[in-house]
Amino acid sequence: MTNFIRIGLFSRIAQVTIRTLRHYDERGLLKPAYIDTTTSYRYYTYDQLTRIHHIVVLKETGFSLDEIATMIDQTLTVDEMNHMMHKKKAELANQMDEAAQQMARIESRLHQLERLGEKPVYEVGIKQVPALYVAGLRRIVPRLQDMPVYRCRMFDELEAELGGSDIASSLQQEYVLYHMTEFIEENFDIEAAFSFHAAANLRPNGPVTVYEIPAEPMVASLVYKGPFMGVGEGILALFTWLGVNGYSQIGPVRELHLFGRENHLHDYNNVVVELQVPISK
Repeated sequence: MTNFIRIGLFSRIAQVTIRTLRHYDERGLLKPAYIDTTTSYRYYTYDQLTRIHHIVVLKETGFSLDEIATMIDQTLTVDEMNHMMHKKKAELANQMDEAAQQMARIESRLHQLERLGEKPVYEVGIKQVPALYVAGLRRIVPRLQDMPVYRCRMFDELEAELGGSDIASSLQQEYVLYHMTEFIEENFDIEAAFSFHAAANLRPNGPVTVYEIPAEPMVASLVYKGPFMGVGEGILALFTWLGVNGYSQIGPVRELHLFGRENHLHDYNNVVVELQVPISK
């Protein structure tokens, strides 16, 4: 028995608990080299330290036990291992993005709690707006909580598509257009867009749509100031004003970013946005 190690000592050397070793045995990941039929003592070998080390490293990297079993029991090529590692890296990056967005929402909610009792007052005005030339990227956002991630990716994609064009320097203001005329709880039709000079030589590229938004003789408008996640309060106030004053929405809600670029924003609790909606009496 000189070549065998009792489970307790193996546990200390490998720096994993005995309970974990028993679990790995049940899952077929690491079975004892020998089990004494009389005492039921479990024994391992020094050669198995390499395998347990691989299991621990992969587990800490974020792989599931099923994935680990596939990786260490099958003869995977270097390319296959590389693919699995890159896939896991992408999954973790996505989780980090979602966690960052959740943190932003929590910060926004905390800010809103601090402002409880302070009823915001919005001044709604009616004005004319000239025709607007835009380059936009339109997507359907499945759920409200997906909105920040989708918007971030849409503006990244839009900037990338337009970055190589000869009108990148002609881009003016950043917009989000909400192509909905009634309250919905899912599948939000939104568009990330940049306005640009009419004289700019902008041609459609890939998924980007280039078009002119006609001039509007009447647009209800208000300026929202506060946390980004509270912009919906401004939109609600705008529609409340429409109902009270007998106006109807006849076009997409426009969210005009007066703070610059959304993806370059450093303080999500202090933004300035103009909200516009074309109306008729």
